[in-house]
Amino acid sequence: MFGRQVVSRLARLPLYARLPFRPSQCPLEVVSTIAQRSYASPGRPRKTVGEPSRPVKRAVKRTAKATDGGPAKRQVKAKKDVAAAKKKTAKAAAPPASKKKRAPKAVTEEQKAAAKAKIAKAKDADLKKATLKPPSNRAISAYNAFMAEKRKGAPAGEMQGPDVSQKMSAMMKELAAEWKSLSPAELEHYNHLAHTRTEAAHAEYKKWVEAHTPEQIKLANRARTALRRRLKGTVKGTMKFTHIRDERAVKRPASSFLQFNINRQASGDFKNIPLIERMALISKEWKALSESEKKKYKDLQNQDISRYSEEYSSVYGHSPPSHQEHASATA
Repeated sequence: MFGRQVVSRLARLPLYARLPFRPSQCPLEVVSTIAQRSYASPGRPRKTVGEPSRPVKRAVKRTAKATDGGPAKRQVKAKKDVAAAKKKTAKAAAPPASKKKRAPKAVTEEQKAAAKAKIAKAKDADLKKATLKPPSNRAISAYNAFMAEKRKGAPAGEMQGPDVSQKMSAMMKELAAEWKSLSPAELEHYNHLAHTRTEAAHAEYKKWVEAHTPEQIKLANRARTALRRRLKGTVKGTMKFTHIRDERAVKRPASSFLQFNINRQASGDFKNIPLIERMALISKEWKALSESEKKKYKDLQNQDISRYSEEYSSVYGHSPPSHQEHASATA
């Protein structure tokens, strides 16, 4: 401490006072050097002996510490890992979010009617495929044979032109008048033609029916019945889809009341009585019968059911359907 005070006081004195001689006594080179250095700031005084020096800071390269840290850091890291694992498990266990269904569009009455008509049309098409197309089985009359012969002999270009309907009407009137004027021999000729053609048509029809199995004809008749119901009130429904007659078809069993009705009709007690009144009288008699009297006709019904079941299995190759199955099939 004492040394620092001495140095600071010496630094305040003029330069010549600090020198051991005066400047006038020095050579010229020394004086000029002193003059040049007189304005410079004094240098740092040297440390006195025994004074401790200041610590020198040096850049020391430190080794990086381990990333795992101490026990506390390891515990925090373990908790974070557990939380992350739980979050991942919850994500995997969560069911996938269901997509929102779009609200159905409102259907107008016209669209409903169009869809219903489309379904009905498709059903009609399927039924028509199952109806089959038998040849004509209609009986031919003598008048039909006469008209067919006269039309066949008419000139080819006679029934052409814009007034074809008028020509056809005039020709039909002429042929009708000619038919009425035919002789008995001529009528016999057309009767023979009609009978021959009718027999040929029936033979062709029977041959066509027998070319199909009884099961095919039965299914075709079922489809025809359904179409007649759908087209009820139209000529197309009543005329085109008539029942196909098959002699191999099994006759359905008669109920106990029908057995009684057949018995009463055959008795001859209801001659000259209209059908409606006749059925009313027979129904009244049936209701008046006791259970013991009805048992006779119920036994006949059971016998007829057994007969029907045996014949059905023999003809169609399978047992007859129940009443519910038959009703649903014809609907």
